[in-house]
Amino acid sequence: MAEKKETKEKAVKKVEKKVDKKQAKTEKVKAAKEVKVQKVKPEKKMEKPKAEKPVKENKVSAEKNIEMIHVKPMITEKAVMLIESQNVLTVETTMNVRRDEIKREIEEIFDVKVDDVRTLIRNGKKYAYVKLNPKNLAIDIATKLGMI
Repeated sequence: MAEKKETKEKAVKKVEKKVDKKQAKTEKVKAAKEVKVQKVKPEKKMEKPKAEKPVKENKVSAEKNIEMIHVKPMITEKAVMLIESQNVLTVETTMNVRRDEIKREIEEIFDVKVDDVRTLIRNGKKYAYVKLNPKNLAIDIATKLGMI
């Protein structure tokens, strides 16, 4: 009988230990939930102002002392075909440029008359097809730029 009492006492102690461990865990979880963690925000660093990069000048614009900001001539098979057959220059432009600005810039840089400007936006780039007046040949401008 004494052995049964001892085993019962051991079993009771084990159960009490398990209960104590569970209570301790639940108390820790409750304490963790009650404690509010404040996030530390990193201090903002003072940024240096970015230096402006020098703008590369085109051959023609260097002669005229005008910087080509919005227009970049394209040299592709289709562009050359349009120059020869329809008197049209193909240029890549920035997205925020309007047709009248493109027209004015081409007229100032190359001293030509522009009849029409058509634009195309593809793959995040803007292209302009500039049709010149028949008195001004696009092939002459292309040879000045070294395209042909």
